[in-house]
Amino acid sequence: MSDWKIVGKPALILIHMQHAICDPNGAVARVGHAKAAHESGILPRQRALLVAFREKGLPVIYVNAITDPTRLERAPVLGRFWSTVTGGINMPGSKDVEVISEVAPRPDEPVLGNFPFSMFANNDLHERLQRLGIRTLVLAGVATDMAVLASCWQASDLYYNLVVPSDASTGANQPSQDAAMKMISAIAMVTPTDDVIAHL
Repeated sequence: MSDWKIVGKPALILIHMQHAICDPNGAVARVGHAKAAHESGILPRQRALLVAFREKGLPVIYVNAITDPTRLERAPVLGRFWSTVTGGINMPGSKDVEVISEVAPRPDEPVLGNFPFSMFANNDLHERLQRLGIRTLVLAGVATDMAVLASCWQASDLYYNLVVPSDASTGANQPSQDAAMKMISAIAMVTPTDDVIAHL
C-alpha cells in the first residue's frame, strides 16, 4: 500500500458507463470505447470500487452523457466529436443514456446527465457534493482522454481532492489513454484500484 491518505469524505463517481458508449451494440460502439471497456478489465475494477464504497456507506454517483437538445443549435461544427453528438444519440429518456448492467446503480444512487464533457456541465453535481460534505472524488469511467480528463480539470478548479484509479478507466486507444493519465497525475493521486480501496 502506498503512502497517501484520503482527505475528508470521499465519493465515487462513475462517468459515462452507459449503453451508447460502453455497450458493444451501442450507438457509438464503432468509436472503440465499448471494446476497450470490455477488454481492458475496467468493469471488474469498477465493481470492486462499488462494493467498497457501498459497504462503507459512502456516496456513489453516476454521470452519463445526455444530449441537451436546447443547446444543439449552438453546438460547434469543427471536430468529428460534434457531428456524432448532434446525430441524435444520447437523447434524454433513451436506452443510450442508461447505465450498463455490469455496473448498474442501486435505486438510491443518482444518475445525473452532463453535456458535453465535464461531469459538472449542465447539472447540479457540485451542489450535491457540497451538501454531502465531499472533499475527495474518486473518478472512473470512459473515456479517460475525454470526459474523465475534462472532469478532473474542472474538479481541480473547484478545489476537490482527486483520486483516479489507474486501471478503472479507459479510452479508445492506448496512446491517448497513457497521455491522459500522465496529465491527470499532475492534479490527482493516480494509483491502482486495490490501493484506492485499501485507503478507504
